Amino acid sequence: MNPLILSLVCLVTVGITANLIKLIKKSKILLQLSILPCVYLVIYGCYLIFGPIDLYKDGTENFFNQNPNKELPIVFVLLKFYQYILVLVGIVFGYLYFYYLSQINKNKNNLDT
Repeated sequence: MNPLILSLVCLVTVGITANLIKLIKKSKILLQLSILPCVYLVIYGCYLIFGPIDLYKDGTENFFNQNPNKELPIVFVLLKFYQYILVLVGIVFGYLYFYYLSQINKNKNNLDT
C-alpha cells in the first residue's frame, strides 16, 4: 500500500475514533489500537517535512501535465500543509488517547491497592 494512501486511511481512522471517544476511552484495547494510526501519522508527517518528497510540487506538476490549460484548483493548497496536518492530528489525538490510557491504568492501580 502506498504510504500516502495509508496516511489518508489513518486520518479517517483517527476521525472515526475521535467521534467514538466516549466508547473508546473506557476500553484499554481500543485505546491501544487507536494510538497506532496516531503514531504512524506523526512518523510519516515528520518524514514528509524533513524528507525528499514535496507533495505540493509533485501534485501540481502532475495536474499541469494532465491539464495544461486549466488553473490549479484551490484544493491543492491542502497539499502544502498536509504534512503539518498529519503531525498535528497525530500528536493531539495520540496525547489524548495516551491520557485516557493512563487514567485507566491509574484507576486499575487504585483498585488493586
